[in-house]
Amino acid sequence: MSNKESREHQQQSSKELKREIGFKDLVFLSLGGQSPFLSIILYGAEAVTLAGLFGPIAIILGTILVLANGMAVYELSKRFTKAGGYYTYAFYSLTRRLGFETGWVYLLYSVGYGAAYILGAGYVFSTILGISPWIVILAVLGVGSLLVVSGIRPSSKYAMFASIVEISLMTVLAILFLKSTGFRFYNPFSKIPSAGDIALAILFGSSIPTGYGSITPNSGEVKDPKKTVSRAIVTVILLGGLLAAFDVYTIADHIFFFGLNPSNVNIVDLIRDRFGIITFIFVLFGAINDSVLATLSFMIATSRTIFAMASTGLLPDKLGKLQGSKPTNAVLLTILLYAGVTLISLLSLVTAFEAFVVVSSVALLANLFIHLAADSSLFKISLKRANKRRVEISLAIGGALFTIYDLVFSIIYTSYSIVYVFFAWIIIGFLIAEVEDMASQDVNEIEEKHHR
Repeated sequence: MSNKESREHQQQSSKELKREIGFKDLVFLSLGGQSPFLSIILYGAEAVTLAGLFGPIAIILGTILVLANGMAVYELSKRFTKAGGYYTYAFYSLTRRLGFETGWVYLLYSVGYGAAYILGAGYVFSTILGISPWIVILAVLGVGSLLVVSGIRPSSKYAMFASIVEISLMTVLAILFLKSTGFRFYNPFSKIPSAGDIALAILFGSSIPTGYGSITPNSGEVKDPKKTVSRAIVTVILLGGLLAAFDVYTIADHIFFFGLNPSNVNIVDLIRDRFGIITFIFVLFGAINDSVLATLSFMIATSRTIFAMASTGLLPDKLGKLQGSKPTNAVLLTILLYAGVTLISLLSLVTAFEAFVVVSSVALLANLFIHLAADSSLFKISLKRANKRRVEISLAIGGALFTIYDLVFSIIYTSYSIVYVFFAWIIIGFLIAEVEDMASQDVNEIEEKHHR
């Protein structure tokens, strides 16, 4: 271990976050990162459009794929309990440089994923109510920023309350849709779409439970993290994915029972027309609540990753300082990043929906990259006891193969401009990591000469 790394290890004990949230806090905070209701409107509706009656099954298959990939993260979360998540896994199990690159790309993913839901809320409300997307976006950004500044404990309590209300709302809506058909259930396997449509529908379906990626960066503030974080990962993936599949099934049941064209159906308009203005008001609450929850969840995850990178010397030291038990400087930088990405994308593109598509697409590619890094981390640490860790090695290889397949096909079928942004970010990260590594070597050489 170099002199610089030794100093970093000694300094980390004074930079530990306070462990103050439990299993329920973490689950509901991260469930908010999935934005269940907005995900149904934006991703679930597209899955039904592509796969028709088979849409809910595609979402379940997408959930299974996310769960399979998430098992590598599940195993890593039991071995690494510090803040930082994917960055921490790569930093300690791979190399310093790959650790930085993983953290760098995670910032692209978390900021992009959270900002996409802010833009999605702007699109939904501007379409339905005619409100300027700027008003909605600034309001969501403002509320989310205030909550994240307040700290993870009050934020998790808000997330718990808001998520319970939202789950209740989604359950009631599902029952109302089933009641509208006289509780007649259709067979989702009665008409199987083409393999290509199924693949795309699964991709959209997997976008719903992908929000579990906000869990692991918060490990440093979780009580009994070895058990709590791993349990939360599985719970959030299954709860979010299966709840969405159930709701989409009931919506599809209604659409096809009444002979509607899914490509021409706006789910929010459908709810207003079928169930009245009071139900519609609750739905609007769910949509705005979702965007705030997603912003809050991923802002916390982003700030904790920045804090972890600064604590290990890969970002300016000021970003790793605590005020009380809060990484205030990392939080403030996070707010600036979210505001910058959201506002610049909305200014650069024609509509809030276009901004949502572009930002979420970049985030999706970044998400695949960090999961490939997680698979590599698990594979590396499992090789030390290969005979006893065959399950972990199989999970790592299986997850890596699926991720590579998904990444390659996503790049092929994604707009060139989006791919260019993604690769430009990676290249910039490698350049920064190279410069930082050279600077570290120079410092170590000077210190070694001094000690001689």
